[in-house]
Amino acid sequence: PGSCGGALFMNAGAYGSDISNIILSCSHLLPDGTEETLNKDALELSYRKSFYSDKSLLITSMKFKLEKSDPKIIREKMYENISKRKSKQPLEYANAGSIFKRPEGYFAGALIEECGLKGKSFGGAMVSPKHSGFIVNTGNASAKDVIRLIRFIQEKVYNKFGVKLECEIKTLGNLEV
Repeated sequence: PGSCGGALFMNAGAYGSDISNIILSCSHLLPDGTEETLNKDALELSYRKSFYSDKSLLITSMKFKLEKSDPKIIREKMYENISKRKSKQPLEYANAGSIFKRPEGYFAGALIEECGLKGKSFGGAMVSPKHSGFIVNTGNASAKDVIRLIRFIQEKVYNKFGVKLECEIKTLGNLEV
């Protein structure tokens, strides 16, 4: 979700809001190279999903509708959100953001923590001691280390709580989670 296209692909969001709150339309390329534009209703936006989630289309542009506000108020909100992230997320380590979707009625990080997995590592991949919903790279993590740790976490949480953690992150190639 580090790009607009990625954010729309998974309807990224935080702090009670997501892309669905501001998107008007999106254009993408079809396999034959023609461009198609969809309005918000056709984008099938739900929690961490969109029309694009199960398709291989190239998103080319998006139109947003933003609210006008006093620049001072906007700046204060930005600093408030940045401060929340710095205090709660392991920004001091390389990471791919929140690893798991929020299971209905639970918080993934809390389930992982209740399994005693904070600090658990495989190779250079470690469950963040700061926020259990993040896997951090302590310096030499491979993709296989991360996938192995994800699977381990999913197994432990399922065995203890009967909850299946679904990944928020997407993998390419044969590194399925």
